[in-house]
Amino acid sequence: MKVIHDSVHGSVRIDGGFMDLLSTPELQRLSMIKQLGLGYLVFPGANHTRLEHSLGTYHIAGMIADAIGLDEQSKKEVMAAAMLHDVGHGPFSHTLEVAFKTRNGMDHMDIAQKLITGEIRACVNGINERSIPEILEDMGLESKVVASLVKEDRHHRYWPGPENEDIEAAIIHGPIDADQLDYLMRDAHYTGVAHGTIDMERLMQTLMVRENRLVIDRGGVAAAEGILVARALMYSSVYFHRTVRIAEMMLNRGVREMRVDVEEIQLMNDCSLIEKMKSHGGLPRKIAISIIYRRLYKKALSLELASLEPEERKKLAEWSDRTGDLEKEIAGRAGVNESEVLVDIPGRDILISEPRMNETEVIVWENGNLNPLSKYSTLPKALRRRNVHRWGILVAAPEKYRENVKRAARYVLFG
Repeated sequence: MKVIHDSVHGSVRIDGGFMDLLSTPELQRLSMIKQLGLGYLVFPGANHTRLEHSLGTYHIAGMIADAIGLDEQSKKEVMAAAMLHDVGHGPFSHTLEVAFKTRNGMDHMDIAQKLITGEIRACVNGINERSIPEILEDMGLESKVVASLVKEDRHHRYWPGPENEDIEAAIIHGPIDADQLDYLMRDAHYTGVAHGTIDMERLMQTLMVRENRLVIDRGGVAAAEGILVARALMYSSVYFHRTVRIAEMMLNRGVREMRVDVEEIQLMNDCSLIEKMKSHGGLPRKIAISIIYRRLYKKALSLELASLEPEERKKLAEWSDRTGDLEKEIAGRAGVNESEVLVDIPGRDILISEPRMNETEVIVWENGNLNPLSKYSTLPKALRRRNVHRWGILVAAPEKYRENVKRAARYVLFG
């Protein structure tokens, strides 16, 4: 057994096969992938990694397992899934998620499942160690069972939920789960933003299993509200910060221009992707250098949904799945190269990178009955109506083209 000191949770104990899992190339790759992708360009302290988050999720999953009285075998399964749940993340975390999903139909959870079952491996020359499924087997765990916990089933969490919920899966993916508990606390800690405060002690005291569902006792309602508010505010102020979003669009454009194998990119880390872009030359090299030295595109046009008339919203919706065509039209009218115009119409991206945003109905146990959190609080409904991003459309361009692009964008969008 070893003890690792974590900056958020303090002492994290790791023993047995979990140390072997932690040593695999697949997991160690995460030590060179930033948890918040390009967030460090805005929040200089945000240099924490996916490996740190994986350790934190593993730790919290064990706490939840103890709080609800899981048996030892189930506890090992859920802790293994927690440690491995992000093993499929590509460079800069969620930044390229939509591109991966669009080009090969797989998100990071699909890749994680394949890594856990051994269908694919992150092979490294000179390192010939046991694979993840071999380690899990030595731990008395089935890789297919662990992998099944990593890929979320979105059908089971909306109120009233199923009659027989998979409790282990709910610990990894649910309205309240180990994954988001760790990332909210960790991201708030490293960015210095005060929105990720969670009453972990109270939450653990009130978590329970009733009627085969993972629920909280009535006394934990305030703690549950705190999690939902923290998540909503972190998305607005950190995850969808406008400057971060522009940097992400730049990176996506550079990777798209390379036209390399998606599977190859997905198993890179942050540094190797940037080096790949630099060696490629052309636009990918230009964007890689711009990111390294923080020479980012600037906002040319940003329109809030609330400020748009119904007819303008309708026109915007028509462009939502054709942002590439919109970029071409704006660039043509502005007289600039297509690569100098970036358009963001958020919506689908959130559903791919964080489908839990709309899942606010935590189940509450009171007097022998299951009830939705909305019975006790107005927050769930209010948060579902709240946009996590301030804009309905964001158009960005290099500083010298901002005014031209702004005028062109307004004309193309609304005439």
